[in-house]
Amino acid sequence: MASSLTGAVTSVFHKATPNPSSDPAIYEIHHQKFTSDKLPSTTEGWLERSRRVSEILAEDAPVRDDENKTPLAEIALLKSSGLLKLLGPKAFGGGGQGWDVAYKAIREVAKGDGSIGMLLGYHLLWSTTANLVGTDEQKDRFQKTIIENNYFIGGR
Repeated sequence: MASSLTGAVTSVFHKATPNPSSDPAIYEIHHQKFTSDKLPSTTEGWLERSRRVSEILAEDAPVRDDENKTPLAEIALLKSSGLLKLLGPKAFGGGGQGWDVAYKAIREVAKGDGSIGMLLGYHLLWSTTANLVGTDEQKDRFQKTIIENNYFIGGR
């Protein structure tokens, strides 16, 4: 009994071992399209961009979920799509949108891949934290750094 239980536990852990990461090159055609387009300037433009990202992610979300890969390619897609800049001040190259638009964008992305929608939500939350607790100088410095470098704020 103990031997078969040990084998079952080992088998479960072996299957859960993550593969290294997804390859950003898999979305290259989308990166090119997004980076050649300007950032949206309207609420509807941002939501359309979110829907497009959702559609792209939905194409292989179940496979990526089963493979348990680190979502480097998907984060690169969020970066090239401009969605990481949605809440950033326009003065620094951000989208200048409010949280009402951000919530809708997060939900749209989550329709295609719930995990990536969650990552977008966490990024938007953490990238704007200085706006709540920082001085004016800190707010500007953090927003400028994040937006101009297109940083993803999250784990890893």
